[in-house]
Formats: sequence, structure tokens, C-alpha cells
Amino acid sequence: MVCLAMRLIWLFHFLLFSLAVRGQQTGRIETDRPDQTECPFIVKKGYIQAEMGFNRNSYANGLEYFYPTTLLKIGLWKNLELRHVSVATTSEGNSRFKTEAVGFKLALMEGRKWIPRTSIITHFHWDNLNRDESERNLIKHSLGDAVFTMQNDFGKGYGIGYNFGAEFHTNGTMEGIYRIAPNMNIGQNGYAYVEVFGRVPLSVNVDHWVDGGLAYYLNDDFKLDISCGKSLSNKSDWYAALGISFRFKVFTP
Repeated sequence: MVCLAMRLIWLFHFLLFSLAVRGQQTGRIETDRPDQTECPFIVKKGYIQAEMGFNRNSYANGLEYFYPTTLLKIGLWKNLELRHVSVATTSEGNSRFKTEAVGFKLALMEGRKWIPRTSIITHFHWDNLNRDESERNLIKHSLGDAVFTMQNDFGKGYGIGYNFGAEFHTNGTMEGIYRIAPNMNIGQNGYAYVEVFGRVPLSVNVDHWVDGGLAYYLNDDFKLDISCGKSLSNKSDWYAALGISFRFKVFTP
């Protein structure tokens, strides 16, 4: 069942590659943080981009600190970036570092008028324990995920990003993923957002979150952010985070 599912997934991605378009960043850095909604932009070809978050997460059974969560991305082509997700955590006096996922983002549509800029992100979950705050199944089960990420810009500094996809399990089941984040610019270098995100699982309890935050560009290659969020399903669960993102050139296209 799992092998068949993976073959279908990779066949689907092969077909998408044939339809891919140019979607790399132009101008200042575009990031997947601080919100949970991933952006559709591709890292510039020849650049490495690091997006790091320092989180304090509170649950009913204690606190957990992330210092940091790190998303590393490298732009290989104008329509493709490779991705590596790692996490360093401390909980109840125990510290650990792990590679959480590896994957890629592929640009599909540039976006025009009401048609959203669209990409697809795929991750293989290297460490298949709990993947994020919305997961409550403690059994090792997660195989990977595939998410369509879309963005519409409405002019006058307003826009909305949204993701829809699924996480695939080793037992052949899957969970739906949704993330929706309207945003607005603040001056020339900042923006604010609010967001709802969560899952619609078939095998575990539904979990939904609301969050919001601010981001500020120091220059085209350097960005700071702050955010916080709270679970709508578990009253004691919340998080707060500070973030830093930057990029630098490593090879000439």
C-alpha cells in the first residue's frame, strides 16, 4: 500500500515538472515564516536561504523550547528549490537535534489577476515522530506531505496566502492540511498577518490554531519576525516565536 502510494506521488510530481514555470524570487527575500502558510516563491538560483525560529511552546504537560527550528533552502533552477528542515529542542531537561524533513518546492503558475501564484511543496519526513503542534498521534506514522501553496495580491498592500494539501501515513491513511493567512503591508519594510491553520485527520483528533505576527525587512537579504499562536482545540496549548531569515549567493547560475 505504501509503495503504491509513493509511486503514484512521484508520478504526479513528474507530470508537474513538465508543467512547471519560472517562479523564483525577484527583489527582496520571500520566506515561509513567520506564519505556518508556506509561500509560493522559489529561492533565487545560486542562493542559499536560511529561515530560523526560536520558539517557546506550552502544552498541558509542560514546556518545550526550540533553538532554533531551521529551514535551509537552495535555489537550483528558476522553478525549483531543495529544502532541509531541522529542529533543536529542549524539553524537561532533555536536549536533542534532529533532521525533521527533506524535500523540494516547484513553481507551477506565475499568477495573474485573480489567478494565484502557485507552487507545490513536498517533504519526506526523515524523523517520523510528532511533526508539529497540530499532531497528537504519538505513534510513529508520518511518511511525508504534499502541499499546494498559493498567493493572491490585491494591491494597496493587501494579500492572502493559503495552502491545501495532505500528510501521508505509513499505514496508507492521510490527513488533510489547511493554512490561510491574510496580510497587509506596514510602511515600506514591514507587514502584519493573521492566520488559521490545522488539519482534518481521518485517524486522530482534529486540531485547529489561530496566530498572528509581524515581519520587518532590514534589507533585501535580511528579515526579522515575531509571532504567537494559540490552539482552538486545546486551551492550554500556545506558542511564541522570534525569527531571522537571510540569504547569500553560493554559485553563479
